[in-house]
Amino acid sequence: MTMQATHEQDDAANALEQLAAEAETDEAAQARAEDAAEQAQAGEWEDAEAQEQQAQAIAKMAVQGVEVAASLIHPGHSLDRESRTQGEDVMMPIARDFSGEIPEWLRPYMHYLSAGLWIGGVMVGAYRQRRAEDAAKAQEREAEDDAGQAQGAAHGV
Repeated sequence: MTMQATHEQDDAANALEQLAAEAETDEAAQARAEDAAEQAQAGEWEDAEAQEQQAQAIAKMAVQGVEVAASLIHPGHSLDRESRTQGEDVMMPIARDFSGEIPEWLRPYMHYLSAGLWIGGVMVGAYRQRRAEDAAKAQEREAEDDAGQAQGAAHGV
């Protein structure tokens, strides 16, 4: 059981490292998206290409966010390239609709969403910390039990 928890933690760490590596490779796309976001905030799009790049970046970030959330629920879970592409395709119409801006109907509720995300993040962090502590305690108990059995065997018990 303890080994399974360690493997799950390793899988989760590997999934997060993979996402971080993919995010680093997308730095140029993110820079373009930031430029496009500045244009959107100014209410001016120089061209449709910049708007499309912004939408693509938003769709990609949405898929990465879903993947990270899924890996928190099930450590080691990750999407293959085909699933990521499918997710980006599904998210593109929404990303195009809003072009990187928060929809007008959502703005009055942003403080509620922000608070909920913060609370959720704290709860997930606490849950994961508790699981790690429980796994460490179980490993200690297992080691003590193994040592006790070895000592008993040495004394002929």
